[in-house]
Amino acid sequence: MTFPVERVPDGSVWLPHHLVWGVLVVLLAVWVVSDNLPRQEPLAAMVGILLAGFAFLFIWRPYPFAGAVLTFAGLGLATLGVLYPGGVWSQYPLQWRLVALVGLLVALDDAISHGLGVWTPFDWAWNAYLLPLIL
Repeated sequence: MTFPVERVPDGSVWLPHHLVWGVLVVLLAVWVVSDNLPRQEPLAAMVGILLAGFAFLFIWRPYPFAGAVLTFAGLGLATLGVLYPGGVWSQYPLQWRLVALVGLLVALDDAISHGLGVWTPFDWAWNAYLLPLIL
């Protein structure tokens, strides 16, 4: 098996991938909570999710291996930033931490599908129900 399974996810990284929607949801959560506490920002989540989005959109197509690795690394960093016990996110409202986790799960689902070729539930629902509504 090669990594990533898809050299160019679904033929174009600019299609409406749910990885991009997940990244946007996490960025929304980071933006909302970033002004709650002075000098305590969710930097790991922000840097990780920006890395994942940038790697998927700009690096994956010309350099599939590097793009996939950086996408997974960014999602991993963002996940650790949100889930780290006692970290910055533990001081923010729980609902925004959950919003960030949902966004991360959606983005990770698409990355796993395109990078590893494993069947994932969000990818199935996206292709079966949501994508026909958009296109």
